[in-house]
Amino acid sequence: MTASTFLRRPHAVLKPLTVGAVVALLAGCSYSIRHTDNPVAMPAAWDAMSTPGATEGVRADWWKAFNSEVLDGLIERALRDSPTLLIAEARLRNAERTLSGNRDNLLPDLSLSASTSRSERGGNQVPETTTESTSVSLSTGYTFDLFGADAATWRGQIANFIGTKYDTDLARITLISNVTRAYFNLLSVRSRVDIARQNLTIAEDVLRIVQARYDNGVVREYDLTQQRTSVLQQATNLIPLENQLRQAETALGILLGVTPQDFRIEGEPIDALAVPEIAPWAPSELLLRRPDMAGAELDMISASANLAAARASLIPLTLSLDPVTANTGSQELFSLTDARTFTVTGALRIAESIFSFRRRRNAVLTAESNEYIALLNYAQTIRQALKEVDDTLATAYANLEAEESQRRTLAQAERALELADIEYREGAANLQELLEAQRSLYQARDSLSQARLQRLNTAVALYVALGGGWVAPETLNP
Repeated sequence: MTASTFLRRPHAVLKPLTVGAVVALLAGCSYSIRHTDNPVAMPAAWDAMSTPGATEGVRADWWKAFNSEVLDGLIERALRDSPTLLIAEARLRNAERTLSGNRDNLLPDLSLSASTSRSERGGNQVPETTTESTSVSLSTGYTFDLFGADAATWRGQIANFIGTKYDTDLARITLISNVTRAYFNLLSVRSRVDIARQNLTIAEDVLRIVQARYDNGVVREYDLTQQRTSVLQQATNLIPLENQLRQAETALGILLGVTPQDFRIEGEPIDALAVPEIAPWAPSELLLRRPDMAGAELDMISASANLAAARASLIPLTLSLDPVTANTGSQELFSLTDARTFTVTGALRIAESIFSFRRRRNAVLTAESNEYIALLNYAQTIRQALKEVDDTLATAYANLEAEESQRRTLAQAERALELADIEYREGAANLQELLEAQRSLYQARDSLSQARLQRLNTAVALYVALGGGWVAPETLNP
């Protein structure tokens, strides 16, 4: 209901009843939100082992740990120009404006109006008279939140807004990780193209040797045909790799908000990148380190607030308080001699039909179900996060060992090709042995390049699993 009052003269003392009653009722409402209890028993430690050189802590600019100035520039460009992030930030601004409008709805409605009039009479031997009248009025209206429905609804709206903020933070982390992975993939494909070209060069060098030996009648035409086939196979293998290289470059350009046809980047050798080894947070600390987990908690808080609002709406009572003060006068606007009256009336009314109780009760049951669903989602998000960290730790350890093993394999393959080439030139080995050594070297180089990529991507995945340096604020209220 509404309460209205006329504004008194500026020198008069306003009656404090209306404003005081509204302020008291507003103060009695609870608009703050608090963290909810964690529904999952957190483990004391991680099952998987960290890599031997792991260091604790995840810095906010974690991508700089890869020691790549090119990557640093790409991340800076993406954070400035990426359409994905710009869209998320625009949605956040819309949510902030919506929250601001919802906040205004909690306050009393105030309106000010003023009017003035002047009339003159007289003439034809009638004395002239002038009448002036001025009035100023102020009206206010407020619906009293007797059972806390409005306060609960407001808490849910706050939780939804903060959840949008966390979604934006998550979008930023996701963008950085996607750009980082896309850059690593580009370097890996470029490395594989270089390896394929080197292998083709080796095959062509061997072909010249075989051709010379065939011309001198040392080897059969079958050997010459075999080597020509090997050269053609290597050239054929290069074609899809070069196509993948172009696709990897355009994919990175899309993430940066650049037209693919206008994007080119040189980059650096993939072996020049540092592979950081990261020690994880304690499992219990993970709750404050991942925006998706914080967002799931806010969904739970919002569902609980909606349930409180539904329960408060079961009894559709509203309290109306109508204080009225009035002043009448003319001639002088600021006169203190006008007659004044002050009355207060109050009423408690049923705002809705009593026959709609079933609908309101069903709304409560639905809100209870939604709260239960949000609780299960929150718990599942926590468990999934714990799994991601443990799995990624184990993968990082395995990838480190795999890369070291592959480097030893490559060293042996290089030595084997060197020996096979020497023995073939001296006639102590056949062409089949030389071809096998070539294939082994190519596979070893290609496998090492992919092992390096897996280690880099696993480091990115671990950074993301640990929250990407994100820290939840101490208070949930915006």
